[in-house]
Amino acid sequence: MTILVLGSSGQLARHLRNVLPGAKFCGRDTLDLGEPAAVAAKIEAMRPSAIVNAAAYTAVDAAEAEPTVAARVNAESVAAAARAATALDVPFVHVSTDYVFDGLKGSGYTPQDATNPQSVYGATKLAGELAARALCKKCSILRVSWVFSEHGANFLTTMLRLAATRDELRVVADQRGRPTYAGDLAAVIAALLRRADDPKPLPYGTYHAVGGPSVSRREFADRIVEQAFELGLIAKRVPVRAVTTAEYPTPARRPANGALEPSVELEQVLGIAMDWQKGLTAALTALRA
Repeated sequence: MTILVLGSSGQLARHLRNVLPGAKFCGRDTLDLGEPAAVAAKIEAMRPSAIVNAAAYTAVDAAEAEPTVAARVNAESVAAAARAATALDVPFVHVSTDYVFDGLKGSGYTPQDATNPQSVYGATKLAGELAARALCKKCSILRVSWVFSEHGANFLTTMLRLAATRDELRVVADQRGRPTYAGDLAAVIAALLRRADDPKPLPYGTYHAVGGPSVSRREFADRIVEQAFELGLIAKRVPVRAVTTAEYPTPARRPANGALEPSVELEQVLGIAMDWQKGLTAALTALRA
């Protein structure tokens, strides 16, 4: 019996390889979430001891033009995986997003707050959440925000690439959130699975896997540039200019306030203290190495 991870090459999957060494990782070539009709049967045939969904359609803007494709991956295949978990009677860990909220709340969002997605991406991720809860009693949903790491294409690596070639960065300052380091998220998932058979496990439910202060995207970018310069990853400390969302229009609407309130249970029960600031240092240090 092994843990099955849906996703094999994304930034979360790459960190999960370090903390779940015996897991089976399934990429698109093995289990295509774009074909939900086949997902449940393929998972059941593998007979895993737990299922982790680390894959998603994450092209937020492209989803506006491809709602059917996004729905297949983010909702229909999640439902199929949840059904398989129920048939096998195993835990199912699903990763979701702050985009399930509209971003209009004046303070951080809790797992109990009403959802109201404003984009196709957010709507399909919410549909995946609803399906997972309805179809699998052993389901844990971890909402994250602005996931970054030293691997792949993400906000951190994009800022570093631009800072190496430009004299100034322009980053929106009227969108706020709590970033999630993929390494921290992987540690939470591993701890969650280890405690599944514990006499006092973390109850199944929805949690916000974030930690550290709320920041704007511009503040996050400025912190990246500052630390990267100090570590010698970029030649100069490029100024980060604040712009508004209106000055940087995109097809999909982003939550103005996507700050998730951290779920204290993750630290109290699992012993994982998430902090994006420490995660940023870890990611930049890994890149320097």
